[in-house]
Amino acid sequence: MTRPAWVEVDLGAVRQNVHAVKDHLTPGTGYLAVVKANAYGHGDVEVSKAALAAGASWLGVILVDEGIRLRDEGIDAPILLLHEPPPDRADDVVSYGLTPSVYTEPGIASLGDAAERASSTLAVHLKVDTGLNRLGVPMDRLEEAAGLLAKEPRLEVQSVFSHFAFADDPGNRFVDTQLERYADALDRLAAAGITSALKHIGNSAAALTRPDAHFDLVRVGIATYGLAPSPALDGIVPLRPALSLKCKIARVARVEAGEGVSYGLRYRLSRPGTIVSLPLGYADGWIRALGGNADVLIGGSRYPAVGTVCMDSFMADVGDSSVEVGDEAVLIGTQGSERIGAEDLAARLNTINYEVVTMLARRLDRVFVD
Repeated sequence: MTRPAWVEVDLGAVRQNVHAVKDHLTPGTGYLAVVKANAYGHGDVEVSKAALAAGASWLGVILVDEGIRLRDEGIDAPILLLHEPPPDRADDVVSYGLTPSVYTEPGIASLGDAAERASSTLAVHLKVDTGLNRLGVPMDRLEEAAGLLAKEPRLEVQSVFSHFAFADDPGNRFVDTQLERYADALDRLAAAGITSALKHIGNSAAALTRPDAHFDLVRVGIATYGLAPSPALDGIVPLRPALSLKCKIARVARVEAGEGVSYGLRYRLSRPGTIVSLPLGYADGWIRALGGNADVLIGGSRYPAVGTVCMDSFMADVGDSSVEVGDEAVLIGTQGSERIGAEDLAARLNTINYEVVTMLARRLDRVFVD
């Protein structure tokens, strides 16, 4: 460990979560563990290996370089690029055995050319936009996409897939609309000569609540890490949060009543108290909005974070409690009988637990436990 602030990741929890979700899926449905963005801040290589060991059959990333990193670490499982790669990375996609998503003419053509140069056949997943209006072939251009793929004999359509607009609300009626559009897309593409061995549209929320969206493969992101896609979906299966954020107290100081703390002196003590400095800040993903808007656990007790969050540190007011430099503080996780979850911070920041864990910077060491 290079500094007294770190992210602790429980790989046993990752494996437990994969088992729990897999047991909940329709028999025969495969598990794609989404490990993009450094596995949602948890550490991509280690999490990928744990998920695969627990029964995941695919991995999902966004960037070509994310896939290459996993290959360089010896991972040979299928890796799906969930976004179409830039044309200038097509040769890397082929040489590293990655499976790309396709949905544009330049993307299809560049991958076909790269496969031709390598004298190989490349499996691709055709993404259809069923209503998210973000990425994918629009419904009114399906036959055009089929025609483009028919011109690329080196490309093999392994899957036709889509993505839900309501990742956290599987009961929303638009989910049914998207499933209907997806079925229509499959029929129309089949009529145009495009059939696929794998069908997938489901995310973590659908994995938990929509067996009609399981198909051949479910792409499980947030639930892999033990976090519910939304508070309403908590507890459906026994998930265990895998990530904790911890540090060691860097300074303990007695501060008099009326004195201010941190930049701008926005927090002032109404009585004498002890202020501790904690060695991480907004450069680590403990963002400024958490100043005066979060708690920390020290010695099994909960204390308020106070004052302005700095780039590399922030402060907490422990009152008259006895603490020492080097004592462990927990910012996310459990200490004694107290727990601070990513969802708790998300609620205070008016955001989602996904953002809380993914914004934790790479300069924080990842320490893996089992």
